[in-house]
Amino acid sequence: MKFLNLLLLCLLLVISNLEVNSQVNSPWKWVHPTPQGNTLRYVKAFNSTTFYALGYAGTFIKTTNSGTNWFITHDVFGTQENSQIFAYSGWFIDQNTGFASGGSGKFARTTNGGTTWDTISTGQTATLYGMHFINSTTGFICTSTGGNIIKTTNAGLNWTPISTGASATLYNIFALDVNHIYCTTTSGNIRYTTNGGTNWSIVSTGASVTLYDINFKDMNTGWVCGSSTSIRVTTNGGANWTQTSTGLPTSTFYELTFSPNVLNSGVDHIYVSGNSFYTFRSMDNGNTWDSVSIAGNQFYVSTYYSLDRNAANMVTGGAFGLINTSTNGGSNWIAHNYLGYSSTLNDIWCDNMNGRVIAVGSVAPVPIIVSSNGGANWNFDAASNVTFTCYGIKMLNANTGFVSGASSKLAKTTNGGLNWDTSTVYSTATTMYNLDFANSTTGYISGSSGRIFKTTNGGTNWELQTTGITNTLYNIEMLDANTGWFVGTTGTIRKTTNGGTNWVAQTPGTTSSLYDVQMFDANTGYLCGLTGTVRKTTNGGANWDTVAVPFTTSLYMVSFSNVNTGFIAGASGLTYRTSNGGNVWQILNTGGSTTNGIYAKGYDSAYACASSAGILKLYNPLTGGITWQNQIPERFTLEQNYPNPFNPVTTIRFGLPRAAKVTLKVYDILGREVSILFNNTDINAGTITYDFNGTDLASGVYFYSLIADNNLVETKRMVLVK
Repeated sequence: MKFLNLLLLCLLLVISNLEVNSQVNSPWKWVHPTPQGNTLRYVKAFNSTTFYALGYAGTFIKTTNSGTNWFITHDVFGTQENSQIFAYSGWFIDQNTGFASGGSGKFARTTNGGTTWDTISTGQTATLYGMHFINSTTGFICTSTGGNIIKTTNAGLNWTPISTGASATLYNIFALDVNHIYCTTTSGNIRYTTNGGTNWSIVSTGASVTLYDINFKDMNTGWVCGSSTSIRVTTNGGANWTQTSTGLPTSTFYELTFSPNVLNSGVDHIYVSGNSFYTFRSMDNGNTWDSVSIAGNQFYVSTYYSLDRNAANMVTGGAFGLINTSTNGGSNWIAHNYLGYSSTLNDIWCDNMNGRVIAVGSVAPVPIIVSSNGGANWNFDAASNVTFTCYGIKMLNANTGFVSGASSKLAKTTNGGLNWDTSTVYSTATTMYNLDFANSTTGYISGSSGRIFKTTNGGTNWELQTTGITNTLYNIEMLDANTGWFVGTTGTIRKTTNGGTNWVAQTPGTTSSLYDVQMFDANTGYLCGLTGTVRKTTNGGANWDTVAVPFTTSLYMVSFSNVNTGFIAGASGLTYRTSNGGNVWQILNTGGSTTNGIYAKGYDSAYACASSAGILKLYNPLTGGITWQNQIPERFTLEQNYPNPFNPVTTIRFGLPRAAKVTLKVYDILGREVSILFNNTDINAGTITYDFNGTDLASGVYFYSLIADNNLVETKRMVLVK
């Protein structure tokens, strides 16, 4: 990562979200970066106004008005409740019909421009990387294991495996026709066939590097690119390869694009993009190269994984959702992704949903970012003097607060985060994970090596307390100056009733790491941790009762606005929401990466921060969604949807007597899959309701089937009437 210009750090203190984003299928909306922050691995330029992209977490985005508005969904491979399937490649035949491939052998197809996607079985469980179609029906995808590729001749409806003859990871594929197929792999090798896969040849390109892309101009001339600035050319159909990378910086190149006869000039262009923050162009078959600065009005740059050119229209995509477009052959670029921070965010706080928001994290470039208008704009220079990773934030009021961090460092603000004063709490380097204040003068910090620090003068001085343990302590919660709890590794939880002079061990019923604890009074509170651990106490921690949740995904933070209403956040962008003390949970995946922090103001009002610079906002979302209840039936059940007939939303309810891998799909009357609601998802025993939305379907008869542990439970009929 790097700044385009150091002066921008001073001049661009605030980055505005100028574009309007239609973020569907999730109540969580991206407020940093915008329009969204998942890495993009495939881009497509159709014309001067229409650009598509695919990426991590099943992300698809598109604009049809040059980036003024963006359609965004994270459901390409179906609803992702407790895990994320990444899209690594894509292909669009036209603006309506396109394909996506990714992790766990997943493949999806759209016929309506990405509004909805149908998942199709490929028979593979390995990651599907590169994809190439030679026409509207025939295409190929390469896989991460076994040296296999798969082929379709009916636009992705069915796939046939083809072995290349030896086990290897294949990263990309190019087909001149049904017979001439080329694959890139590790150790500088390519594999190719001239008879449709009956026989394969393995050829070294001359460098022991990983090759990520391959492209051919004709039967003789082609190029590969990969790590260690590797770009090589063949002029005899792949039999021999020559290094050609004059003028290129040290870089890994992920995509190589050949643009023939650019703008009818008679000159061919070759482009490569990668982690050098530029795209490079050659106009002489790769002998010499010049850089193409694609940042445009962009504040921050990163790795670019994909590039596409259609006449004078170009688009690039990369890490953190970076997407840039040009309509004049690359002479000028517009940046559509506004990214001012590019590292892990650990905690977040807000004054109100439209006011002050402060997020803290790693040093890249500063560990604290601030918004004064609910995330519409961000100040990336407020903490330029804070040079340590920040883990926790505690605001005593709208103006005064503290941030704890690495190397025994502490930062304090008295003007709502606009300025910060730093100090050192302890002479020995300690990672200070979180802090809490009982009042304006008395506060506590929890950290590594079993250390707790206490202040009685508003943070001017801190003294080390004796805890009797050396475990890492991730969080501390103080009800008042005397009563509090801390949690940490190996199921550690201890309580004090005398201001930290003594800490008494409690029993949470788990040896998994505990990451957060929140108490509402001397009796009632919650904690969360690894492997889906959630506990609740109603007697001050004398007993911690297990709270059942849908999945065993690790949970990192709990935030309740009252004793019954709140959120828990965790791995893979997962959040749970309850309004009845944890008896029923609604599943709300943010669509981002691991959710480290969450701050709730109410049932429909919260901010979350993620490990890849993402900040998401939930504010007055639509009702409904996915809910899980700890009501365990005697057998697997699938109930009739209600209402039925419906228009356009109906509720599907099913029960699991034990934990199972669950698939729930909807089919049309011809048996074609039209929607996947759960896709081999691990769900704990309980009762699940799913609000199915048929807005994008035509009126008619549909069927929905429940499969548990690969066994069909039942299929039922429903009718959509519009």
